[in-house]
Amino acid sequence: MTERQLNESLASGEIHNQYLLIGDEPILLERALTSIKEKIKVEEPFDLDSFSLPDAGLDDIMAKLFLMPFGSDRRLVVVKGLDDLPDGEQEDFDRAVSSSKSSNCLVLIYRLDKDATAKKRALTKLERRFMHAEHVVLGTEQGKVRKWIQSAINRDNLKLGGVMVTYLENEFGNDVTGLKHELDKIKNYLHEAGSIDSNGMKDLAKGLCDLTKYEMVNSFMNGSSDALQVFEELQTTSPKSAMLVDALARGIVNRARRKDGVTHTNRTALVDVVAQLAMIDRKVKTSSIFERLSMELFILQNAGAFKNGVRYGR
Repeated sequence: MTERQLNESLASGEIHNQYLLIGDEPILLERALTSIKEKIKVEEPFDLDSFSLPDAGLDDIMAKLFLMPFGSDRRLVVVKGLDDLPDGEQEDFDRAVSSSKSSNCLVLIYRLDKDATAKKRALTKLERRFMHAEHVVLGTEQGKVRKWIQSAINRDNLKLGGVMVTYLENEFGNDVTGLKHELDKIKNYLHEAGSIDSNGMKDLAKGLCDLTKYEMVNSFMNGSSDALQVFEELQTTSPKSAMLVDALARGIVNRARRKDGVTHTNRTALVDVVAQLAMIDRKVKTSSIFERLSMELFILQNAGAFKNGVRYGR
């Protein structure tokens, strides 16, 4: 079950006795928990108990799970830190809650590691555990991060240009919690300063040259005459060509997609330009003396080629 399916299920009035919330973003886990809490209309603090593993004892958790609600239709018992339990203790906990016949609502929270290999291993393990719980896997869908950024801009009336939006989307596409903190920093800055330019954004950014990198990509994608100039300036301040190759590749692929994620540019042209970038990437990794020249030629030949997602002839 996804977050969307969870919300649809709750909206239809379906509330399970057990949920297992799985994800690597604390903010998404907390949001899903809030949705369940609001649907149950639990009376806090009388009918809500929250435990953190491995500090909490299993007996204490089970005792609260079977306690009659005070003012709500059912109690809500939240157990965080399931991922901190060793495998053996997790199996014991699994057996205990799986055999529970309580009519109250138990929400288990498992925070995944960001590492892809560790994440896959944990998901495979969880498929075989807590089978009586409704598994809810939380993650960011393609295009969702940009919508969140735009929503925050509209809600808080933030004066952010396209380059800054691109920076936020790319840097925090896999870190929604970090994105929230970054937007909070921008909001606080604007409250004091009134406006923000690229220099101000760089001061707030995690890395001084991150924003300039996206300025170059944005100029390249739009065919601006200063794309090469921004690239040359980057070489004098922080010549990280590998980062530029990555940013350009992502910019081209993202621009070549519709909002529904379907590529709508010429496939042959897209493969060709990505192959050029791969060749430059090999030059970067082998410290070739032609690395910079290759990037300059690439910018001159392809700037604006995928403007609005469509391949234009040069």
